[in-house]
Amino acid sequence: MVPTLRPGDLLWMGKTGSFKRGQVVVFRHDQELSIKRIVGLPGDTVAIRHQHVLINDHSLSEPYVPETAYLQPQSDRTWAVVPGAYFVLGDARDDSLDSRRLGSVAAGQIIGVVVSRLWPPPFALGSGR
Repeated sequence: MVPTLRPGDLLWMGKTGSFKRGQVVVFRHDQELSIKRIVGLPGDTVAIRHQHVLINDHSLSEPYVPETAYLQPQSDRTWAVVPGAYFVLGDARDDSLDSRRLGSVAAGQIIGVVVSRLWPPPFALGSGR
């Protein structure tokens, strides 16, 4: 999730009954915890065409994705998000184990939504953020 989040960040996480596109979530996969951003909702068609994410044939605005996110050429692909599941992507697209390889994440696998980063605070001097 770099540059949005970095290893060692202290996060505040909340629980919710519903999830929205753009939320950063923590989920369990194979006994590991992962943090990714929801881009596809149940019933959506998610496509990556020429390094742009399309949701139901409409371009997704992603100001949080750095320009260097797609340096490695990848084939265009399309996925259907099944009911009760979410399509998640990491912001550092070339270096992310996400729904492109794991498949959609079931709602029951999601343990919370990242509400904010507590540490380091955004005003810390010399933090490089």
